[in-house]
Amino acid sequence: MHRFHGIIGIVLILGLAFLLSNNKKKINYRLVLSGLALQLIIAISILRVDAIRSFFQTLGKGMQKIEHFAKAGVDFAYGGIATMSYDGTPQKFEAPGSFVFAFNVTATIILVCVLVAVFYYLGIMQRIVAVIARGMNVLMRVSGSEALSNVASAFVGQVEAQVMIRPYLKGMTKSELLASMSGSLACIAGGILIVYANMGAQAGMDLAPKLIMASLMAAPGALIISKIIYPETEASETMGKVKLEVKSEYTNLIDAITHGAGDGFKIAMNVIAMIIGFIALIALLDWCLLSIAHLFNPNFDLTLDWIFGKIFYPFAWAMGVPSEDLSSTATLLGQKLTVNEFLAFKNLTSNTVPIVTEKGLLIVSIAICGFANFSSVGMLIGGIGTLAPERRPDLAKLGIKALICGTLASYLSASIAGILV
Repeated sequence: MHRFHGIIGIVLILGLAFLLSNNKKKINYRLVLSGLALQLIIAISILRVDAIRSFFQTLGKGMQKIEHFAKAGVDFAYGGIATMSYDGTPQKFEAPGSFVFAFNVTATIILVCVLVAVFYYLGIMQRIVAVIARGMNVLMRVSGSEALSNVASAFVGQVEAQVMIRPYLKGMTKSELLASMSGSLACIAGGILIVYANMGAQAGMDLAPKLIMASLMAAPGALIISKIIYPETEASETMGKVKLEVKSEYTNLIDAITHGAGDGFKIAMNVIAMIIGFIALIALLDWCLLSIAHLFNPNFDLTLDWIFGKIFYPFAWAMGVPSEDLSSTATLLGQKLTVNEFLAFKNLTSNTVPIVTEKGLLIVSIAICGFANFSSVGMLIGGIGTLAPERRPDLAKLGIKALICGTLASYLSASIAGILV
């Protein structure tokens, strides 16, 4: 019966969304059921259908190749640096298997951003997004703008996904705006997904199929939760139509490559800066908490991880995480929401916060695979606000709702996937 424990998580998540709804009478239950069915189909296809599972495993190996190609570039830049091998002896950075977080992650993000820019210039990315969005538009009967935004979020970054619907931002309803923001926070950009998959590969974890599944399930999941919390009550300008007309901003292929590399470097530096800043801040807070706790009980080691482990324990249990992984999963959920998903994945793949069961690894990988954290909300509001300044007041009001929707959407996907294992 433990297989179906995740049903408790589904009921809990949908129940919380229902309680937070601003108009319970207007909830479109057909949209909710069709979205759940779509999520289930995606999960079954990847986890149970051999041909599809093999395809995504092959795709995962391709992601590892991306890191291999990226390393060819970074080897040239940092070739004179020595690193430590697994046996503790020094070796050149160019040696196979060498890994320095800042160098390898930077190279991978830059290469993926270059590839995305090239695909964008050639019109390939727009076509892929439009085809998938049309399917979601038909199945879930959501508007074209929110379908496009949610699907695009599974491939590109938060703000880039909004650029694809820039012509519609001004006239979007508040429900559509929340759905679009929720999708950007529930999904994860392709470049970051590849980084996480390769971090897992370094630790012997086959995370690629799990993360691809999480990103695909997040799009309908975000629509489900957002449409429960903020049902549509206004007339949409794009209901029933999906029309994507995004002209490339690049002059030629070389321009696309140079812009992609520049954008990738900015993203990579931002990631490294956040990791350094947040880990240092956590160390400071842990020292303060530990010092205060020891004043009352010298044997009680109070830390943020201990606090997260208690607060998020009910969610981990409800999603069906095995008992031996409950505390660690709760800690990772807390780190992902309050700090960022990068720290959570780093602690997961480095075994700093160990997950010992296959089911626990599946559930937690999907649950933390998304941009839903407090710092991302600020970046998202700023990004969309730049594209549509007149919507800033609405964006500010919807920010926390979008964070809740994005978080619950990831938990919903994790609960569904856990039932199948």
